[in-house]
Amino acid sequence: MNFRIANTLIVWILFVSIAQSQNFDRLNIPVTSGQKTLKLPLTGGLKAGQFSNIDFNDDGIMDLFVFDRNGDQVLPFLKTGAVGSFDYVFAPEYIPIFPKMRDWCLLVDFNNDGIKDIFTSANSIGGSTEVWRGKKQNGIFSFELVTFDFPVRDILQFEVSGGRAQIYVSSEDLPAVVDIDGDGDIDMVTFEPDGSYASYFQNVSLERNRGLDTLIYIRKDLCWGKFSENQFNEEIKLSDDPFSCADYFLTGGNQGTRHSGSSLCLLDYDGDKDKDLLIGDLGSSRMKLLLNGGSSENAHVTSFDETFPKDDNPIFMDIFLAAYHVDADGDGDKDIVVTTNNESSGESENHIWLYKNIGSDDAPQFKFEKKNFLIDEMLNFNNGSHPAFADINADGLQDILVGSNGIQKTFGEKENRLYLLLNTGTKDAPVYHLANEDYLEFSKYDDLTGRYGPAFGDLDGDGDLDLVIGDKSGNLFYLENIGGKGNPMEFKAPIYKYFDINIGQNAKPQIVDLDDDGLLDIVIGENNNNLNFFKNTGSITSPLFSNQANILPNTIDMGKIFGFAYPKQESQAGSPFFIKQDNKWVLLFGIRNGKILAIDDIEGNIYDGFSLIDSTWGNFNQGIRVNFSLADIDNDGYYEIAIGNERGGLAFYNTMFKLDGTSSSVDIESIATTFVYPNPASNIVFISSNNSSQSYTMYNTNGIKVMKLVEGSNVLNTELSNGMYIIESIRNNGQKTYNKLIINK
Repeated sequence: MNFRIANTLIVWILFVSIAQSQNFDRLNIPVTSGQKTLKLPLTGGLKAGQFSNIDFNDDGIMDLFVFDRNGDQVLPFLKTGAVGSFDYVFAPEYIPIFPKMRDWCLLVDFNNDGIKDIFTSANSIGGSTEVWRGKKQNGIFSFELVTFDFPVRDILQFEVSGGRAQIYVSSEDLPAVVDIDGDGDIDMVTFEPDGSYASYFQNVSLERNRGLDTLIYIRKDLCWGKFSENQFNEEIKLSDDPFSCADYFLTGGNQGTRHSGSSLCLLDYDGDKDKDLLIGDLGSSRMKLLLNGGSSENAHVTSFDETFPKDDNPIFMDIFLAAYHVDADGDGDKDIVVTTNNESSGESENHIWLYKNIGSDDAPQFKFEKKNFLIDEMLNFNNGSHPAFADINADGLQDILVGSNGIQKTFGEKENRLYLLLNTGTKDAPVYHLANEDYLEFSKYDDLTGRYGPAFGDLDGDGDLDLVIGDKSGNLFYLENIGGKGNPMEFKAPIYKYFDINIGQNAKPQIVDLDDDGLLDIVIGENNNNLNFFKNTGSITSPLFSNQANILPNTIDMGKIFGFAYPKQESQAGSPFFIKQDNKWVLLFGIRNGKILAIDDIEGNIYDGFSLIDSTWGNFNQGIRVNFSLADIDNDGYYEIAIGNERGGLAFYNTMFKLDGTSSSVDIESIATTFVYPNPASNIVFISSNNSSQSYTMYNTNGIKVMKLVEGSNVLNTELSNGMYIIESIRNNGQKTYNKLIINK
């Protein structure tokens, strides 16, 4: 194909976006709050982050890798600004280099090659650990699974009784992965599955002359530090004998009760060359500091502080806390970050505490810095987010109303919220401003409601959009818009339990005329994944609904999507959104595991079966329980999508759906997602795709081909001059997508 159709960048990009459709590119839209522009607005939220250091861009300054166990999300942050500051930029282009991980993840350099490796919960066997060896070629990261001797080759093991057994790490726990004995290799401390002791697993690879690239473990000490923890609460018991474990809390020895959850962070807190311990417990709002009065070879906890740090803003935060010893300000000395380790509960506001090291790693001195590290620069709705586009202030631009699961506070208290984001940009370039954090004062409603899912539609036929909001109890709020057509929205007081409709739990409605009778119906997704259809049997100006969900013309099994072939445990919390393409309805349906299903064969099949055409539409991977809304926010003729999730943030992407409802030049079915990074780049460019059968060609902005990759290759070692280039990706079925690349040496 000859791309010599333009000699300007603007014409080239216009050609690519219109003639070839657009890819599912992630959008970086400015967001303001108060008087400032947020630096990290669209990360998608941060609920239960686990922090490690890594130098992503080889600038010699440590960046941050955050693994949020809420949805098992990787969040890369590049350190910017002056050394000693806490300035970062979100760098999602590095996400694809990491393997699929779950529950917990820590980055350490176990073989001392200068490249971080991955220790994470194993996918194959519960309670086990996988290790991924980090590699770097031409400046590009990759990871390969480390394999071990039998019986199980892909999990970390230790020698016992002439054989091997897994090093146990509960899926709820966070182990310590660090050089404990100071010999240069990586050891582990983790709680046993049936006791109160934290076992020390020593890496003896060096002692056996096997080198740092090998991991050979023995259980050196059944009870590191000689302390024991109560199996049912946070109580700690110390041993008077530096060579004997403290007694169990249960009489008669260990009774076999599984440990309920703890987090471990080993560091030299007092500068005496051995490791001390910061420990969090599933049932505690505090961190404890256990001081090692023994040695690195034989740890013996002789004292502990129950209110760490007792002399500078002691931590108190619900619930199940974890500490991370990382360099947060790029000065080379490690600070302490503390946040919740519970992905489903725990505080969701001011929940990442930072203590800056104003001393050194050899003589640390930690000073409280802030309670909202990173999240102070994010668009964060605290706990779950449900966006809905609408022009709320009638200025011709698409605003966003975001419902949330509420702000989780101390002692389990929750405050429900609706958030208003006004579009203060232009038709071609949206900018969102967080204008109201308690829109319509929905915080006044008690905890029987919440988890608000808003939807707009003109239910009373007066030319303006009314508002329907589903809640966690399965009920609906109805707010009539009396602003009038073309005017800013103005709502009457809410009517709760609209027509006494109730669908069980977590109602997520959409207002849409699916049977083409001229009346707007209500379709509601819910927690158990039924898709409920409530037919409007009234008139255009006076809607009428029966609350009998399972009696025709209503149905609780619309399209029979409950029978689709995907696991039931992954399909809860359904979130529907209907749009028209080629004059036919398409249903996008978000489910619990974060995937979005694309569904068609809707016309005439409300009571029969729809067809699943794509079980991973967009491959967005934004975490669990995704909710979304589509609108053309940049005037390009295509829908963009705003995606919310259980972490409580938003992310924006392009889609290939055209606004006028006609067919896009790209099929609705699965489209390959291509990532190009780093971007901007200097010489080395890494290309990653979710489709292996893909080739790539690079063009300059005049449409002239400058480079073609050999099939199967994914690294460009360029010697290009500075400027913008276009990378064309071609699947084996001929489908094409495009990515922009900036070269800046």
